[in-house]
Amino acid sequence: MEHVQVQNVRKGTMWSVKALTMIGLMSAISFLLMFLHFPVKFIGFLELELSDVPALLCGLLYGPIAGICVELIKNLLHMMASSTAMVGELANFLIASSYVAGVSGVFWYTKSQKRLRNGFMVGTVLLVIFGVIINYFITLPMYIELYFGGDDSILYNMAGAMIPAIKDMKTILLLGFVPFNFVKGIVLSFVTYYIWKIFRKFQA
Repeated sequence: MEHVQVQNVRKGTMWSVKALTMIGLMSAISFLLMFLHFPVKFIGFLELELSDVPALLCGLLYGPIAGICVELIKNLLHMMASSTAMVGELANFLIASSYVAGVSGVFWYTKSQKRLRNGFMVGTVLLVIFGVIINYFITLPMYIELYFGGDDSILYNMAGAMIPAIKDMKTILLLGFVPFNFVKGIVLSFVTYYIWKIFRKFQA
């Protein structure tokens, strides 16, 4: 049944009324899920939330662009309700989109029987890689400037209270963000997998 669904979408229904309605619905759910988060204890300012699951489901149904659209709408909505000066939303959009595009891209454009599993693996790797790149060049420098007056030692001391080995940008990325995004990718993959299985049963 999964094969039939995807093929039907590929024949021209990607931007049908049904698809657009689903993108809007998933964007709203994704936005609400951003407010349901769980602090990660090993580095206090990182929080795990499941708002990328609806975007990924949309990506699996209608292709990577649909999933990225959900990520974009979600972050535009969140931008109006947050005080991160768009820094958090920009980082969330770029990093999460890499995961969604990786998973749904492999699922849509490969023919392996294990394409969903392979997609989760590729998406998680991209999540880790883009997490390092975006945080190194955009998020952390902007946060340090906006919230700590350019004094990066404040951030490293906060993280170092949880992981004493964190002393600088390199160690906060390797010991903080890399394991966090790896765990996040695994959690998102498992949650999405089981929801996708349930969804397919209802569609059968």
